[in-house]
Amino acid sequence: MRTSEVNVYNIMDAKPKKGFSPKGGKQRSFKGKDSMGSRLGAKPGATKHFTPYNNNNNSSGINSQKKNTFGRKEDAGKKSPKFGFSKDAPGKRKMSAAEDRGEHKKKKLSHGNKGGESEKTNWAEYKQKKKELKSFRQQTERKDIYEVIGRAKHIWEALRRQDCSAEKKSKLMEELKHMIQGKVKQLSFAHDSVRVLQWFIRFASDAQRQEVFDALKDDMVTLSKSKYGRHLVKKLLMHGNKPLVSSVMQTFRGQVRPMLRHATASAIIEFAYNDKAVLAQRHMLTEELYGNTFTLCKSSLCPTIEKVVEANPEKLQGILEEMKLILTPMAQKEQVIKHSLVHKVFLDYFLFAPDKTRAEMIESIREAVVYMAHTHDGARVAMHCLWHGTPKDRKVIIKTMKSYMVKFATGEFGHLVLLSIFDCVDDTKLVKQTVLAELLSSLDEVVSNRFGKKVLLYLLSPRDPDHVLPETIRLLQSGDSNAHSKKDTATRRKELLDVVSQPLLEHLRDNAATMVMDKGQSVIVRDLLATASGDRSAAMTAVAQLAGAELVPGGADGQLHVAEHPAGHLVLRWLLEQDAALAQAGRTERFCRILLDTVGTKNLQTWVNVNRGAIVLSSLLKSEDQGVVSDVRSVLSAILPQLRKMSDNKGAGILVEQLSKQ
Repeated sequence: MRTSEVNVYNIMDAKPKKGFSPKGGKQRSFKGKDSMGSRLGAKPGATKHFTPYNNNNNSSGINSQKKNTFGRKEDAGKKSPKFGFSKDAPGKRKMSAAEDRGEHKKKKLSHGNKGGESEKTNWAEYKQKKKELKSFRQQTERKDIYEVIGRAKHIWEALRRQDCSAEKKSKLMEELKHMIQGKVKQLSFAHDSVRVLQWFIRFASDAQRQEVFDALKDDMVTLSKSKYGRHLVKKLLMHGNKPLVSSVMQTFRGQVRPMLRHATASAIIEFAYNDKAVLAQRHMLTEELYGNTFTLCKSSLCPTIEKVVEANPEKLQGILEEMKLILTPMAQKEQVIKHSLVHKVFLDYFLFAPDKTRAEMIESIREAVVYMAHTHDGARVAMHCLWHGTPKDRKVIIKTMKSYMVKFATGEFGHLVLLSIFDCVDDTKLVKQTVLAELLSSLDEVVSNRFGKKVLLYLLSPRDPDHVLPETIRLLQSGDSNAHSKKDTATRRKELLDVVSQPLLEHLRDNAATMVMDKGQSVIVRDLLATASGDRSAAMTAVAQLAGAELVPGGADGQLHVAEHPAGHLVLRWLLEQDAALAQAGRTERFCRILLDTVGTKNLQTWVNVNRGAIVLSSLLKSEDQGVVSDVRSVLSAILPQLRKMSDNKGAGILVEQLSKQ
């Protein structure tokens, strides 16, 4: 044996051996409600004693007292006994076929059995007890004002009735005034009593409203944050006179920022700013969002950031830094970024911020721009983000607007954002797939809307003074000098026009009567047939077919002929006058020829019976197509004596003058 092995054995022999003990090993603990003992039915922390299954139903109980001899020598070679859990256990009760299928008979309780008698619930008694319990609980909680609330609600119900006379209303208001005196604050936070106060404010005099405000002026901010109390603050703003409204807004001074971050109070601030505040009060509400430097520099002579920067240009950098710290977190909260008060401050920031700082702000708020476009200032903030944002910023903004394009197009301010997209985004493929695809799939809604119509007209005739206000044109021109739009303007407009032309022409072909006879949509018909790319003859034919019927003065079946219709006859005149421009552009379509071939010379003669029809014929005589002019002249010359007799028809007089000229 080697030396190393000897040393190992010596060390092992030197270690003392422990004697065997059944408790020497590590025992499993059964503590707690999830222990094994608890799962087996015993008390938590204990084990359940195992009792073998007894196969013999011996009443003497002898077998139950015998010891278990399983495992002895004499049992060698015998099969081990099977316990009750075994399938083939001897003595196991066999289930009948019906029981094996689960068809157990249900035991019915007889009415005579007192132990199993089921009494029917008396719901009337149950509801009465529940009502009494609720009344007791309210009485306990409200203590001294419980009876006041009960009586006040009865008065409220009487005041709400339409048949309540002025005299009765005056008495009830006086009674209610004495009842709530000194208890206004306690009544302002409960869902039922606050409604009483709302109606009291609605019908109260200015002096009575002032008394309510005096009782609550220290808690106006708390009430604004209350689920029910906020309605009381809103009623004071709605029905109060100017001094009272001013006093309510003064209680918000210094608390605007935390109130804007509160879901309930922010709605009160927004209502006060939008609907009730005058200019000075708006400045007061927004001054907290400009930072401490602005607050120190502003005065009655310099209430706005424009005046402050003009008087203190060196303070601009500090003001902008503080504004950025305040505004950036607000852009992350949807309920805050929706408010027009915040939009005004954002717009001022973009107007004064340098390029680098402005780019950082655009990157931080680009995903929240979609929530700002519904207000006057918010739409302009979105336009600045599109103008001065990088291509990546523009793509993110447009992607967040997805599925809302129709809402943008039909919005009073949102449609301006789409006009900015058409002006500055070079990625026309993105514009086509994201913006135009949604608009073209909902043309009925867009065309019939006054703002949606402007969006379509902007695609057909960009910045046309006939459709776009001068101040809007100046606003859009301020974004032309941005640093990120590289594509030629004419190319961008041509690509967008090619996308919308064919769908619009098809829409006109299928809905010619609606568009031509509508005063607003008729303008789209004129510009579409003047500028659209592609074949326009099908759409022109659809318009001409409206004039194919014989003209009956005053209309047939209550429907005016298109040549007599206020909007329809203008469309015919516009399209006839546009033939000269089409000829100069090298186009082959001529509306005058299509109209003459569709209507026919016989029906054209009936148009002279109405003034508007005669004016349309006058436009036909001025057409560029001399063949059309010759045909119309020969038709009208045949009825020249009849035209001379129409002294009350100014259009007929114009035709006589034109026909008299060689």
